[in-house]
Amino acid sequence: MLFGKKKLVKLAIEGMHCSHCVAKVEAALKALGCRADIDLKLGKADVTCPESLDVDAIVKAISALGFTAKAL
Repeated sequence: MLFGKKKLVKLAIEGMHCSHCVAKVEAALKALGCRADIDLKLGKADVTCPESLDVDAIVKAISALGFTAKAL
């Protein structure tokens, strides 16, 4: 559950090919305190996260999984 002020970050994510990829990204973001709505077909995600979390930290967490992410 998210507490405090939140922000919405829109991302493009490349390299996801299946629901397992989506689950890996969701788990990594959840560990940061975020909730993600990921569209596998479009390679896009709407991420709701704590306002204090830097977008670079989100991108770095996704990149560590082997995917390419960038803020839109």
